[in-house]
Amino acid sequence: MIAVAIGAFASVAIASCLRNQSHPWKDLEGVTSLSVSHESGCVLAGGAAVCVGPVGEPPDAELVSISVGRHHACGLTPEGSVICWGSDGNPRTAPRGNGFVSISAGIDYACGVTGEGALHCWGTSFSRTGPPDGAFHAVSVGEAHACAIRSDGSVACWGADDLGQSTPPRGTFVSISAGTQFTCGVQTDQSAVCWGADGAGQATPPGGAFTSISAGRTHACGVRPDHSVTCWGQDAPGEGPPPEQFLSVSAGSVQTCGVTTSRTVACW
Repeated sequence: MIAVAIGAFASVAIASCLRNQSHPWKDLEGVTSLSVSHESGCVLAGGAAVCVGPVGEPPDAELVSISVGRHHACGLTPEGSVICWGSDGNPRTAPRGNGFVSISAGIDYACGVTGEGALHCWGTSFSRTGPPDGAFHAVSVGEAHACAIRSDGSVACWGADDLGQSTPPRGTFVSISAGTQFTCGVQTDQSAVCWGADGAGQATPPGGAFTSISAGRTHACGVRPDHSVTCWGQDAPGEGPPPEQFLSVSAGSVQTCGVTTSRTVACW
């Protein structure tokens, strides 16, 4: 598969593209994965990465999932190996070997979880202690902190905790998303729980059931069981999500994009 960087948008912030309603993924079909960050974003369609913004040109490789940070991005191959790249054109260090089942990229820091539950992190660490020991099945990296779900469903976080973003509540979680200075997760009863910075209401999720959540800078969005999307936090209403059904959603700085049930991309 061939990874593609949209040249006309390569130096343009994704938020500007969305304001102009000219995001480069409007005509893509068969989208399987999407990730947006502060000024960059990538989607996967047919295994090929299509990226926009200063994250740089993606590799010529088939990928099954992707995660975009501020200065770099990482993708997961069908064999479970990790490939990372950055905006300076230099390859980013990634762990060798196969067996990874999920990855998450932050500013210059990334983590991945293997099928055996091992948690590996690489890049410029924001924590002296590093990731905790134990077995995990999911991880999410924010701006200066990260959180991971242990095999028993509890959450462990590390890094900055000045606003409580690394002090998770008790409970059993099925998914998690670390934002800029806050974190959100979905518990086994499908309720949403957030902690950390809440100056714009980003850590005060609405009630009801969710299947997944994405935390951005000062807002978050979640997909509900009926495939609708609900957002909260700063400027959360905005234009609002389009009247479509979604499989997944990714919240960035001042924008949100999602993969619809028809495997296309919608942004707002």
